[in-house]
Amino acid sequence: MEAQGAYADILLDKSLRKAAPLTPVDRSFITELVYGTLRWRGRIDWVIGQFSKIPIEKLDSNILNIIRLGVYQLLFLDRVPSFAAVNESVKLAERCGHKGKARFVNANLRSIERGWHRIRYPDIDEDPELHISVVHSHPIWMVKRWIRHFGVEDTIDLCMGNNEVPPLTLRTNTLKVLRQELLDELRKDLGEISPTIYSTEGITIRGASDITALPSFDRGWFQVQDEAAQLISHLLNPMPGQRVLDACAAPGGKTTHLAQLMENSGDIYALDINAHRLSLLEDNCRRLGVMNVKVSKKDASRPLGFTEKFHRILVDAPCSGMGVLRRNPDSKWNKKESDIDQLRDLQLSILNNLADYLTDQGILLYVTCTISPEENEGVVTSFLDGHREFVLESISEVIPNGCDSLLDDKGFFHPYPYLHNMDGLFAARLKKA
Repeated sequence: MEAQGAYADILLDKSLRKAAPLTPVDRSFITELVYGTLRWRGRIDWVIGQFSKIPIEKLDSNILNIIRLGVYQLLFLDRVPSFAAVNESVKLAERCGHKGKARFVNANLRSIERGWHRIRYPDIDEDPELHISVVHSHPIWMVKRWIRHFGVEDTIDLCMGNNEVPPLTLRTNTLKVLRQELLDELRKDLGEISPTIYSTEGITIRGASDITALPSFDRGWFQVQDEAAQLISHLLNPMPGQRVLDACAAPGGKTTHLAQLMENSGDIYALDINAHRLSLLEDNCRRLGVMNVKVSKKDASRPLGFTEKFHRILVDAPCSGMGVLRRNPDSKWNKKESDIDQLRDLQLSILNNLADYLTDQGILLYVTCTISPEENEGVVTSFLDGHREFVLESISEVIPNGCDSLLDDKGFFHPYPYLHNMDGLFAARLKKA
């Protein structure tokens, strides 16, 4: 992840599939180690810095990550004995280098094990930005931005929410089954399961290690999808028989949901710049029984070559992903503040490019999974300033019953993880008037 910028979830999935047969407990433990260490890397690095005689930036990357894994177990996992966390870390170090590195790992972890209660963290009154960054494990640049936008207290709540383990949420495939039928089927194999609060198609699961092993997965009865994302397709509100463009579609969670709402009629053109992710979209369509999706590898920021226009366009734009950090904790450490301006330019270029492909009275739904105002309200404002033929349409007219609390004071769809226990998304509905 650090060397190549690869995504932790993809790497972990590949590693687990390649490994020798693992028990569900082992798979869960490995997943906990990976995601837990990534979530708390900021605080872990502060702790290592209190004890290591070598600055963190000068440590061998393998040795640093082995120490991080050990510290995570010492500080955050009560069920792992301290001696086991230290000994297993030393064994890993022996595999990665000479005995001197193993002795270094052993000495540092033993020191942390004995002295963790003496660790001093930045004082919140003296330096609230550094305090939040270290104690709640977020890059300092993110913390500074959020304090400017949300204030100190909400920033703390936001960071705490990002460090929680997100629920596993499924979307019922109503082309094949009703939610109650799926609930009854899943209860045969799973214990902690409940319908979602806001989405009428959603089911929340706790404690499942491999959801794809369930018989109902192969039957195409459900798709893994966060509750906030399940509401997006309802905001676009496509009708059976319409012509719909999903401009940044892969891996197809929203695409296949649109097909459900359209009852497999009409046409959905699903575009993405990534060929591999498009193959995942096609796999999902086959499994779910989706028949009205046409897949193309295209860049949504460039001319698409379509001559016939669309009644609905969904733009789930590339973004900084700061609304889904609890689900992708590696993104905290992969992103830079300078990325936001570049992404904003890309988002606006996609909207500008797609504007002419919409029919009169058509709807364009702009969506991100970030909480950055520049990528959200800022992009919408810039687009409307340059396209007087578009107006901002009220989302309250199409949002499902009981979901009004997910709208912000400006009327945008804007749930937050720490407030609503779902991904932090943004959506604006634009009508070509």
